[in-house]
Amino acid sequence: MTHLPHTMRLVGQHDPVAVEAWTLSSERSEVERENIAAAGIQLPDLDPRWQLASHAYSQLQEGPLTPDQRSRLIDQAARMGMRTFDASLIIAIAQDHARNGRPIQDAAPTLNLVRLQDTARYHGLLWAGAAACAAVTAGLMVLWIGG
Repeated sequence: MTHLPHTMRLVGQHDPVAVEAWTLSSERSEVERENIAAAGIQLPDLDPRWQLASHAYSQLQEGPLTPDQRSRLIDQAARMGMRTFDASLIIAIAQDHARNGRPIQDAAPTLNLVRLQDTARYHGLLWAGAAACAAVTAGLMVLWIGG
Protein backbone atom coordinates (compact mmCIF):
# COMPACT_ATOMS: atom_id res chain seq x y z
CA MET A 1 0.00 0.00 0.00
CA THR A 2 1.26 3.45 -0.87
CA HIS A 3 1.76 5.89 1.95
CA LEU A 4 0.41 9.40 1.29
CA PRO A 5 2.46 12.38 2.42
CA HIS A 6 1.17 14.29 5.44
CA THR A 7 1.43 17.65 3.75
CA MET A 8 -0.41 18.83 0.71
CA ARG A 9 0.84 21.25 -1.87
CA LEU A 10 -1.03 23.37 -4.32
CA VAL A 11 -0.47 22.69 -7.95
CA GLY A 12 1.05 25.74 -9.61
CA GLN A 13 2.01 27.36 -6.32
CA HIS A 14 5.09 28.89 -7.93
CA ASP A 15 3.24 30.16 -11.01
CA PRO A 16 2.66 33.94 -10.62
CA VAL A 17 -0.49 33.85 -12.74
CA ALA A 18 -2.01 31.10 -10.60
CA VAL A 19 -1.04 32.86 -7.38
CA GLU A 20 -2.71 36.08 -8.60
CA ALA A 21 -5.85 34.16 -9.51
CA TRP A 22 -5.96 32.57 -6.07
CA THR A 23 -5.49 35.78 -4.15
CA LEU A 24 -8.27 37.57 -6.07
CA SER A 25 -6.77 40.89 -5.03
CA SER A 26 -8.76 42.94 -7.52
CA GLU A 27 -12.06 41.39 -6.42
CA ARG A 28 -11.21 41.93 -2.77
CA SER A 29 -10.32 45.55 -3.38
CA GLU A 30 -13.63 46.05 -5.23
CA VAL A 31 -15.52 44.58 -2.28
CA GLU A 32 -13.55 46.81 0.10
CA ARG A 33 -14.39 49.91 -1.98
CA GLU A 34 -18.06 48.91 -2.06
CA ASN A 35 -18.14 48.45 1.73
CA ILE A 36 -16.54 51.85 2.25
CA ALA A 37 -19.08 53.44 -0.10
CA ALA A 38 -21.97 51.71 1.67
CA ALA A 39 -20.77 52.96 5.05
CA GLY A 40 -21.12 56.53 3.82
CA ILE A 41 -24.73 56.23 2.65
CA GLN A 42 -26.77 59.20 3.77
CA LEU A 43 -30.54 59.12 3.52
CA PRO A 44 -32.20 62.30 2.32
CA ASP A 45 -34.08 64.33 4.92
CA LEU A 46 -37.36 63.77 3.06
CA ASP A 47 -37.08 59.99 3.25
CA PRO A 48 -39.94 58.72 5.46
CA ARG A 49 -37.67 56.09 7.02
CA TRP A 50 -35.26 58.80 8.11
CA GLN A 51 -38.04 61.06 9.39
CA LEU A 52 -39.60 58.29 11.48
CA ALA A 53 -36.24 57.15 12.86
CA SER A 54 -35.25 60.71 13.78
CA HIS A 55 -38.59 61.35 15.47
CA ALA A 56 -38.40 58.07 17.42
CA TYR A 57 -34.77 58.72 18.37
CA SER A 58 -35.58 62.20 19.71
CA GLN A 59 -38.41 60.76 21.83
CA LEU A 60 -36.10 58.02 23.09
CA GLN A 61 -33.66 60.66 24.33
CA GLU A 62 -36.32 61.58 26.92
CA GLY A 63 -36.79 57.98 28.05
CA PRO A 64 -38.40 54.71 26.96
CA LEU A 65 -41.32 54.93 24.56
CA THR A 66 -44.75 54.68 26.10
CA PRO A 67 -47.42 52.65 24.31
CA ASP A 68 -49.12 55.93 23.30
CA GLN A 69 -45.90 57.33 21.85
CA ARG A 70 -45.29 54.12 19.92
CA SER A 71 -48.86 54.15 18.62
CA ARG A 72 -48.46 57.76 17.44
CA LEU A 73 -45.21 56.84 15.68
CA ILE A 74 -46.94 53.91 13.93
CA ASP A 75 -49.82 56.22 12.91
CA GLN A 76 -47.33 58.78 11.58
CA ALA A 77 -45.64 56.03 9.57
CA ALA A 78 -48.99 54.90 8.14
CA ARG A 79 -49.70 58.47 6.99
CA MET A 80 -46.34 58.41 5.22
CA GLY A 81 -47.33 55.17 3.43
CA MET A 82 -45.37 52.67 5.52
CA ARG A 83 -46.55 49.28 6.68
CA THR A 84 -46.81 48.66 10.43
CA PHE A 85 -44.06 46.02 10.21
CA ASP A 86 -41.63 48.41 8.51
CA ALA A 87 -42.45 51.17 11.00
CA SER A 88 -41.81 48.79 13.92
CA LEU A 89 -38.51 47.78 12.38
CA ILE A 90 -37.44 51.42 12.01
CA ILE A 91 -38.44 52.17 15.61
CA ALA A 92 -36.40 49.15 16.75
CA ILE A 93 -33.37 50.46 14.84
CA ALA A 94 -33.77 53.85 16.55
CA GLN A 95 -34.13 52.13 19.95
CA ASP A 96 -30.97 50.10 19.37
CA HIS A 97 -28.98 53.22 18.54
CA ALA A 98 -30.40 55.15 21.50
CA ARG A 99 -29.73 52.25 23.88
CA ASN A 100 -26.11 51.94 22.76
CA GLY A 101 -25.50 55.69 22.73
CA ARG A 102 -24.80 55.80 19.00
CA PRO A 103 -25.95 58.77 16.93
CA ILE A 104 -28.95 58.18 14.70
CA GLN A 105 -26.88 59.25 11.69
CA ASP A 106 -24.98 55.96 12.01
CA ALA A 107 -28.25 54.11 11.30
CA ALA A 108 -28.48 55.31 7.69
CA PRO A 109 -27.07 52.11 6.10
CA THR A 110 -29.38 49.94 8.22
CA LEU A 111 -32.41 52.12 7.54
CA ASN A 112 -31.65 51.88 3.84
CA LEU A 113 -32.27 48.11 4.06
CA VAL A 114 -35.93 48.70 5.01
CA ARG A 115 -37.82 48.66 1.74
CA LEU A 116 -40.64 51.10 1.19
CA GLN A 117 -43.63 49.89 -0.75
CA ASP A 118 -44.12 51.49 -4.13
CA THR A 119 -47.03 53.86 -3.46
CA ALA A 120 -47.54 54.58 -7.17
CA ARG A 121 -48.16 50.89 -7.83
CA TYR A 122 -50.44 50.70 -4.79
CA HIS A 123 -52.52 53.64 -6.00
CA GLY A 124 -52.66 52.09 -9.47
CA LEU A 125 -54.06 48.90 -7.98
CA LEU A 126 -56.68 50.91 -6.10
CA TRP A 127 -57.75 52.66 -9.30
CA ALA A 128 -57.86 49.36 -11.19
CA GLY A 129 -60.02 47.85 -8.44
CA ALA A 130 -62.36 50.84 -8.51
CA ALA A 131 -62.67 50.61 -12.31
CA ALA A 132 -63.44 46.88 -12.09
CA CYS A 133 -66.12 47.50 -9.46
CA ALA A 134 -67.66 50.23 -11.61
CA ALA A 135 -67.72 47.94 -14.65
CA VAL A 136 -69.36 45.11 -12.71
CA THR A 137 -71.93 47.51 -11.23
CA ALA A 138 -72.73 48.94 -14.67
CA GLY A 139 -73.10 45.42 -16.10
CA LEU A 140 -75.45 44.39 -13.29
CA MET A 141 -77.54 47.54 -13.82
CA VAL A 142 -77.83 46.79 -17.55
CA LEU A 143 -78.94 43.23 -16.78
CA TRP A 144 -81.42 44.45 -14.18
CA ILE A 145 -82.93 47.14 -16.44
CA GLY A 146 -82.97 44.92 -19.52
CA GLY A 147 -84.04 41.96 -17.51
